[in-house]
Amino acid sequence: MQGFATYMGTYGPVRIDWQDDAVTGLHIVTHEDHEHDGDGEPTTLTDRTFDELERYFAGELREFTVPIAFTFGTPFQRAVWHALRQIPYGQTRTYAQIAQAVGRPKAVRAVGSANNRNPLPFIVPCHRVVGANGNLVGYAYGVEMKRALLLMEMRAVEAD
Repeated sequence: MQGFATYMGTYGPVRIDWQDDAVTGLHIVTHEDHEHDGDGEPTTLTDRTFDELERYFAGELREFTVPIAFTFGTPFQRAVWHALRQIPYGQTRTYAQIAQAVGRPKAVRAVGSANNRNPLPFIVPCHRVVGANGNLVGYAYGVEMKRALLLMEMRAVEAD
């Protein structure tokens, strides 16, 4: 069984896709996408996912606990997505460090491409990946949002 639900979130409408008992997709949708797809059918899983997402945006949640599944992607992309989940809250890694972590140290550009195709942003924290010199580069929702998410996480860690 599979489906989706759309919720109005902190950063606009959020679509949460699911299959069986796992979240398979998450993204902030455009107005046009929202009109085309409708609202879907909320479930306990999508409600819990949305609650965790909003708690994350509020700086109250550091680790997502909802079950996830990757329903597409190459073995390399999936390896990158799994490596991204290992980046601790409030920290960053470079594309080169992720390439090293997946055993492909020369595949820095491919890591960037896999990051760009991440089906579960926020849950799989692709925003924690930065350029070699620490610059904030290449984020689907814009560099300003990437900066805001990283600052929120770093402030929460510093407040501990």
